[in-house]
Amino acid sequence: MPLKDVFDQPETMWLQFRRRLDRVQPYCRIASHTEAEVRAILLALERIYHPSFPELNLRQWTGSIYTWLTHPLLDPQKRGRVIMDHLMQLVTTALEWSYAQGEKDVNPKHLKAAAELLTLRRDAIRVIDAQDQKEEEKDKKQEPPEEPQESNPK
Repeated sequence: MPLKDVFDQPETMWLQFRRRLDRVQPYCRIASHTEAEVRAILLALERIYHPSFPELNLRQWTGSIYTWLTHPLLDPQKRGRVIMDHLMQLVTTALEWSYAQGEKDVNPKHLKAAAELLTLRRDAIRVIDAQDQKEEEKDKKQEPPEEPQESNPK
């Protein structure tokens, strides 16, 4: 059996081991949460993000978030429990997108898009500030290359 196939097994041990290989966030998988616990976490997040989102109401999306995060790709053991890492990735991604649009509450379209991103590209590496890097590259391409100055031989 190839090593990649061993790491991709759905057992808890392999999920934890694969997570430990992550250089950005090498933390072990924490206990999973029920739908009621997800609601309590969303309430706490509403309080935390209140200064940036005065009208934030994440609790109304508890059912949808719970359903998205118990997708078979994110819950391979079909235990019906949500992993905190997935919950935070979903919520923070949706909040970042909503904040960029200048909204006072999370946009349901952003929540759904973040859930799709999480399920379809759960192991993808996220590049931070990629938009700024692309703009810098465009600016560099638009500038004409400097002409080398010829030196005068003596």
